[in-house]
Amino acid sequence: MTSSADVAVIAKAQRARRLAELRARERLRPALELYDQRVATLNVAGDPEPLVTGLSWLTSIFRSSYAIVLKQIEDSGKTGIQAQNAIKRSAGTNFQGLCEYAISLWLENEGLPVAIAPNAPVALRDELTIHGIDNGSEFSVEPDIDICLWRPDDDPLSPIIFVSAKSSLVDRAGQAARWKMYLDLQQTTCTYIPLVPDCPVRRTKVKMKTRRKITHCIVTANIYKIDTTLPQGELSSGQCRNNTFMFEHRFSTRNDPAEVRPAGWNSFAEFPALVTAVFTSPPVAAATPLTIGP
Repeated sequence: MTSSADVAVIAKAQRARRLAELRARERLRPALELYDQRVATLNVAGDPEPLVTGLSWLTSIFRSSYAIVLKQIEDSGKTGIQAQNAIKRSAGTNFQGLCEYAISLWLENEGLPVAIAPNAPVALRDELTIHGIDNGSEFSVEPDIDICLWRPDDDPLSPIIFVSAKSSLVDRAGQAARWKMYLDLQQTTCTYIPLVPDCPVRRTKVKMKTRRKITHCIVTANIYKIDTTLPQGELSSGQCRNNTFMFEHRFSTRNDPAEVRPAGWNSFAEFPALVTAVFTSPPVAAATPLTIGP
């Protein structure tokens, strides 16, 4: 069993590698520099937890870096559809990168023995792949997660946090929702399943090797049409509810008074409390699903 001291060292080294990789990304660098400035300002103002409060500023920082990113794309010589694709790609990856960076700095400050990276760590992907059958054909769904937090030990019950980070939920939350619904099917312990022949769990025979407790969250910048027809954000829309109802933990990185945040949505500044609770509690195995077929 990996010692606690070794786990802390491994996690710290892994976070350092990721921070270096994030800072090396040209399109992301403007947002990271603005975030560092915001944290410094909060610190000078006497905020007792600037790295926690800073998480509620990510939408503002993300949008403030937009003009600089557009100039980078223009200077690169891209035009037409290539420029449009570069803008769309940068929006999604930059928000994910900014969220990961901000969480990493908080983890570093807290000294928690927790690693962080995009998607699940390679060593755990087979364990976390969901297998099943749909209309007679076998399928598998590998973890497609924007940010993963885990304790780099060899405990098979060590918990994991998945974070799906979306600049906007329109047309972007579908894959995250699909993964979460398959995960819910796999982990269900519903006693009625054996009695219902057409139960989706029995029909798809979803299986996963892991015994870990998985906490799956979604976080959004909530910026879809923010400057036009939806200044209040999209969290109250029907499409948003359909794509996010299955997530137990839902966060927004906006902190402006125009946002309308329905029940069940919280500020991303509350995410550190969740991380602390997950990784400082004794490891608990996920509920054992019923055995469905061979």
